[in-house]
Amino acid sequence: MISEAVVNAFIALLIIIDPFTNAPIFYQMTASFDPRQRKRIIVRSVIVSTFILLLFALFGDTIVKPFGMTVDDIRIATGLILLIYAIQALFGKSEAEMIDPESIAIVPMAIPMLAGPGAISLVLYYRSVMPPHEVGLVVVAVMLVSLPILLAGRYLDKLLGKNGTLALTRILAILMAGLGIAMIREGVAHITS
Repeated sequence: MISEAVVNAFIALLIIIDPFTNAPIFYQMTASFDPRQRKRIIVRSVIVSTFILLLFALFGDTIVKPFGMTVDDIRIATGLILLIYAIQALFGKSEAEMIDPESIAIVPMAIPMLAGPGAISLVLYYRSVMPPHEVGLVVVAVMLVSLPILLAGRYLDKLLGKNGTLALTRILAILMAGLGIAMIREGVAHITS
């Protein structure tokens, strides 16, 4: 049976990776490419971002230990990052706006948009409170769900339209803000108790 922690981690990571609003953006960024080339770029970006997140899921403690971080430090930092992303999304700013469509490559799509600081921080947080293999399974499951959604960007772009994409972004931003505040509260409560 799947634990509540795994389900929560899956939902949180899916929200921050946000394939539903990234799909139309990916489509727009790759609109000048033929469908086969677009599919190859999206698949490669998902593979690269999965590898990066798995690295933190499986070896997160080894990566952060030299910096002397505690679980509560990770909770608070992750909460702050999620809150900042949520505020930016509520005001209509995204990492995609910073990317030059002329120089589209795997690195801008994989790292800033899928495996960005928010996703990496969230994986580190769950790595500190769940077994590594469970976090790794969550990462793989989220990416397996995200891939077909990202590949359907053309249809989502038409279905949602500009206003629908904006509305969905705002709704997900509110959920992300709530998750961020909950993590900050949990971290501060542990430190002060």
